[in-house]
Amino acid sequence: MMLCDSVIRDRIQPWLRDYDSLQSFAVILLYIQIGCALIGSLGALYNGVLLINLAIALFALVAIESSSQSLGRTYAVLLLCSILLDITWFILFSHDIW
Repeated sequence: MMLCDSVIRDRIQPWLRDYDSLQSFAVILLYIQIGCALIGSLGALYNGVLLINLAIALFALVAIESSSQSLGRTYAVLLLCSILLDITWFILFSHDIW
């Protein structure tokens, strides 16, 4: 168990400290989020939340590519609002979905 933990720690810590690899992984995750939002917004119901998530993900791509700290902070606030929106949406409409 300890050997496995040390091997994982030795591989993950340098990767997390490398800003370029972490940024490229974040961009890949944002492209996945954009794809899911586009596919989900094709439906007729509840596509407003998905379009909001799409706009936030596109804003995040701009913030990452421009390397602006103020845009990054704005994205952090938007991400928090998006998470709260998703939780509220799930609580309010989970009965309709199931």
